[in-house]
Amino acid sequence: MHGIEKITDRIAQDAQAELEAQLSQAQERADQILAEYETQAREAVERILAHGQREVDAHRAQLHSMARLEARKRVLAAKQDVIEAAFEKALARLCALPREKMVPLLARLAAVYAETGEEEVILPPASRRAYGQDVVDQANQLIGEGHLTLGPAEEGIAGGLLLRRGRVDINCTFSMLLQRRRESLSAQVAEILFPRGEQV
Repeated sequence: MHGIEKITDRIAQDAQAELEAQLSQAQERADQILAEYETQAREAVERILAHGQREVDAHRAQLHSMARLEARKRVLAAKQDVIEAAFEKALARLCALPREKMVPLLARLAAVYAETGEEEVILPPASRRAYGQDVVDQANQLIGEGHLTLGPAEEGIAGGLLLRRGRVDINCTFSMLLQRRRESLSAQVAEILFPRGEQV
């Protein structure tokens, strides 16, 4: 899985510029919201001055808190959008790897996830034609006593592969592998894109 982590690191660099633009927009909107709440707070203060200074202070604090909460929510949403874009770019880059990187990666996936070593390796049609047998041959070498075979092509696979044994498929598509690791990778991507101490 080192390849995925390297790609995620490269994508983090690409996403940094996009992040800064989105964070700037989110900050501008947060400032606008804060200004609107300040205006509302001033108007409210004038209306309720007769009810006492404590009520005015409490209301102002509540409005400030709401503005800060809204600003934080918008910044968090922008960060989540950037992380999602990073995962989409990672998936696109994985699917577009050149043959010399794709074949060893798919062979390792097949070797690692094969349960018996006798599964069929199912690939997308273009991948099957271009390097399907090479993937199977390298995977069998990695397994040692492997008897993986090249199965029929399957249209629904965007990238990666399936291992099929009878009616059971082991999903090793890139999208599924990223989804499985999303929680731990999301934390790593967020740490790269948004270092600790960065204020929201």
